[in-house]
Amino acid sequence: MKTLHIIDHMSLGGAQFLIKGVFEKYQNPDLFLFALRKTDLVIEVNHKNVFVSKSKSKYSFHPVKEIKKIVKDNNIQIIHCYLLKSQIFGYILKKIFFPKLKLIFHELGEIFQNDRNIYKKFMKFSESKVDKYVVVSKATKTALVNKTNINGANIEVLDNYIILNDFNRSKIHIDIKQEKKKLNIQENEIVLGYAGRLSKVKGCEHLINAMPFVNKNAKLIIAGTGDEKPNLENLMAKNNAEQKVKLLGFVQNIRQFYMLIDILVIPSEHESFGLIAIEAQALGIPVIASDIPGLNEVVINNKTGLLFERKNSKDLAEKINKLIEDNELKAQLINGGYENVKKYDIDDYYNKMLNVYQNLKNN
Repeated sequence: MKTLHIIDHMSLGGAQFLIKGVFEKYQNPDLFLFALRKTDLVIEVNHKNVFVSKSKSKYSFHPVKEIKKIVKDNNIQIIHCYLLKSQIFGYILKKIFFPKLKLIFHELGEIFQNDRNIYKKFMKFSESKVDKYVVVSKATKTALVNKTNINGANIEVLDNYIILNDFNRSKIHIDIKQEKKKLNIQENEIVLGYAGRLSKVKGCEHLINAMPFVNKNAKLIIAGTGDEKPNLENLMAKNNAEQKVKLLGFVQNIRQFYMLIDILVIPSEHESFGLIAIEAQALGIPVIASDIPGLNEVVINNKTGLLFERKNSKDLAEKINKLIEDNELKAQLINGGYENVKKYDIDDYYNKMLNVYQNLKNN
């Protein structure tokens, strides 16, 4: 089935890396990619069927003409849309120009954002033209049904993936001792880590608020940028935690960052999946995460990680201390994590994706 993947842009983002991995690993000639606008920062995708619109405008409808040509020239049968803008374009293309096209909307977590009322209304409004919804977790499926009243029977859960071979410690080259020295981390100190956007929903404030109650031999390094940075810096000062917490900003090589930490903490208030939990588990790093839908599908309490009560900094501190002090538990969680990640390998994702396409063809 010749399938055109459409996305707003190919700048840094989870959806963009999701697409890149599949296109580059399999080099499937029946897969095509179109980005609706140019951006200065671009994730390059090494595949012959990659197209980028000539437009740089966020609001231009010029890409419709470009997509029509791609569809006609390549006999496209399915359009697979990521994020709202591409979904709007997909809806227009099917309704006006190509009524026989199969249309897929890929839901990556926008449904969890409480301020996205227009998005939720569009999801319901466009339902009659959408042949299949693909979601990244069971929690995302539940949220999509509850918030839009879309028919759950038309939703397929397709968990995010990692390329397991990329998360092999022997293939990650870094002088851990030297890098820790640059961060003023002593050899005997426990390193906690957070990686992600610095936004309210990611819950970093709860992690920083936990630090006064955490084992005095622990330090925290935070990789990421975002609007919450000034608030987090104020919180660090309020908690006298400037010596225990370091904000690293944007980190180019996240795998090297993982190699510096002993425990990954995910304090999110809402989450659609929890890809960084899978990445850490693949590298043998125990994970502590908020007990929320999406995350608790990946982090199973006392089996593949530890869960703490959402927004509860003292409970988080207790879980961190417990893991620092209990080496047997730590080893148990590392082993459980290794087993857990096997079901999130890219090969499984790819085969399930092709199965979705085949089922649409058969129907």
